[in-house]
Amino acid sequence: MIGINNNMKKLFKPTYLCVKTHNVTGLKYFCKTTKNNYKSYSGSGIYWKRHLKEHGWDFTTELIGFYTNKEECTAMAIEFSIKNDIVNTINESGNKIWANQIIENGLDGGDTGRTNYGPMSPETKQKLSDSKKGQEPWNKNKTGVTSGNKRPRSEATKKLLSEANKGKKRDPGAIKKTADKLRGRKRPEISKALTGIKRSSETIEKMKLAQQNKGPLTEEIKEKIREKRKLQVFTDETRQKLKEKIVCISKNGEIKKIDKEIFYAQLGTIEEKEWVFHNSNEGKKRKMK
Repeated sequence: MIGINNNMKKLFKPTYLCVKTHNVTGLKYFCKTTKNNYKSYSGSGIYWKRHLKEHGWDFTTELIGFYTNKEECTAMAIEFSIKNDIVNTINESGNKIWANQIIENGLDGGDTGRTNYGPMSPETKQKLSDSKKGQEPWNKNKTGVTSGNKRPRSEATKKLLSEANKGKKRDPGAIKKTADKLRGRKRPEISKALTGIKRSSETIEKMKLAQQNKGPLTEEIKEKIREKRKLQVFTDETRQKLKEKIVCISKNGEIKKIDKEIFYAQLGTIEEKEWVFHNSNEGKKRKMK
């Protein structure tokens, strides 16, 4: 019995090429389907499906063509994609006109993240080259270009991604990978822009809350902090300010440095005082709340 080669190319199925247009927002999506009821087919693109989820599954379908020949289908799909520039075209507001993230090839869908449709023919390469002639790069005279020269996301895309990721917790491995990537990176233009800008009271409160929720430090981290502090050089003015402060904890569990005068002016029992030493027995009880 002759075995079937898993790497054999799949048989080409009769394919419809069509354009979906959202009836509320006007966003378009160029796609292919082998389903006979192509009008009800909603599309497989990630960007497009998120758009439908947010704005409703209300769209109309325009048939571009029906193909039984693989080469003809692929040629038409790529030609349409290039002619209408379905990946890059934006409107006056800077939003995408088409939901496609990559060109459609009529074989394996559009912006599903897959680009494994094989090498392009010389004719297709030439069409791509001709379509780009005379065009200025989108990032000309711009700074802060992302990795791979990717076009910055539109506000609509950012909103969609934000809604999709709301409530999700990042994998610890992914967090570490991002931290390792950013560690040691210098961004002088951002530092310069932030110089002299004071944090808002809301930002400060958020930072305090984030610090409190970190939990106890490990001995390894404590040792690193001690080593770093050994190299710190304080001015006489800073030393004097530090001498006049006491690290305390409030009834609400907030750890803060307050003036000695304020601390020693408190009346009542230690349980009644708003602020106590953070390492005292009462302070430890408040930390456990």
